[in-house]
Amino acid sequence: MKYIGPAGKATDAAYVDGNRNAGLRGDVPPAAAIEHPQRELNHLIEFAGLTPGTGDLEQVRKAIAEMISIATGGGDTSNFVTFPFARAQLPFFPNVLSADGKINVTSPSGGTVQVPTSVTFQHRGIYPVSTSDYIEDERTFTTLANKTYHMRWNPVDGFSLKDLANSGYNASVLAETNFAFDAGYDDMLFSRVVTNGSNVATITNLVNKAVLAVEEMIIGTNVRSSGTNNTLLDFESSFNWARRPTTFSFCVARKVNNQGSDADFNIRPIGEIADVVDPTINPPLFNLTRYKIAQTVMSDFDTSVHFHFAARA
Repeated sequence: MKYIGPAGKATDAAYVDGNRNAGLRGDVPPAAAIEHPQRELNHLIEFAGLTPGTGDLEQVRKAIAEMISIATGGGDTSNFVTFPFARAQLPFFPNVLSADGKINVTSPSGGTVQVPTSVTFQHRGIYPVSTSDYIEDERTFTTLANKTYHMRWNPVDGFSLKDLANSGYNASVLAETNFAFDAGYDDMLFSRVVTNGSNVATITNLVNKAVLAVEEMIIGTNVRSSGTNNTLLDFESSFNWARRPTTFSFCVARKVNNQGSDADFNIRPIGEIADVVDPTINPPLFNLTRYKIAQTVMSDFDTSVHFHFAARA
């Protein structure tokens, strides 16, 4: 509804009362100033399915409440979820809406990394945030040589570049792959930046989705022997997620050329050889991070082994 000012005055002029003692004449309201508000309110009441009448002076409030009820399914309005409440309560991880689920950070020049514009992600599964909401200075960061950084976002501070060697960020001197750095509901990890001695950045952009999942068949590579009747095969698959998998499976799907006596499999981190006689010396351990799974499997003369791998976070 457009503001209708006093007759004979500028469009946005305010109304003034008359004052005979001061010789001031009161403003005259044009007909539209009275008619238009009534038309607007009548339309609101009718749009909500009510009939305008003179016996009820609460129809505007009731019309608004009725439209809210229709839109939400009804119920006590104190139970309605607001954006601020949802952003504080809904248990959903950040969800980047780009095709690959990544905010693809780049290095426009040596010693500089930058968050791109025009990438939208959802906070707590409900609130849209665009990287374009931030000015260039809020998306651009300087780096130092021989450093490892995490690029993060949170709803209070926006984007930040965290130095793994900084005690404020990594007080316990944890490994970069430690799950403590994984993306949380309100603290998105979306890129790892590693600089060399010339301050040139190698950037690994991470997938941020509310649900992360993978299922694939992995074929053993780098086949080599290890002692009597044993073959070592390496299995590796990269996924580059913002969170380490919380559930996973890794099992034999196909094997050929077995000539061993017990046909068993011993799974080790890549590069580690298990003790054949006493398996407690090097117990099985999965090398699983937010970036990849990398395993060595020792089998009895199996030169072709396929493993089925599935993970979810």
